[in-house]
Amino acid sequence: MAPKRKSLTGRCGIPLERDRVYVAVDIALDGGALAPATVRPVRIHWPDGRSWKIESVYDRREFGREIFGNLCVRWAVCVDRRRRELFWEHSDWFVAKRSGLA
Repeated sequence: MAPKRKSLTGRCGIPLERDRVYVAVDIALDGGALAPATVRPVRIHWPDGRSWKIESVYDRREFGREIFGNLCVRWAVCVDRRRRELFWEHSDWFVAKRSGLA
């Protein structure tokens, strides 16, 4: 068994815990299996009840490795005709807080 590695939080553009807003995300499965490589986000639900359709996915990038327990996936997505970054780590979805916002 591979040794567990430290989280990549604060590196590779991954927000620190204090700089995250956790969100709910509707997904589509490409290939049928529920695994990070086959998941495609389709809608983001903000904690206050608002939601946005993800118009397209520009890029998907993995940091770390699942076997080491530090896998974090970043999607660059188009929401309301703007580029946004959406992250998945340990089955949680989050976005970075905006400057000046809680």
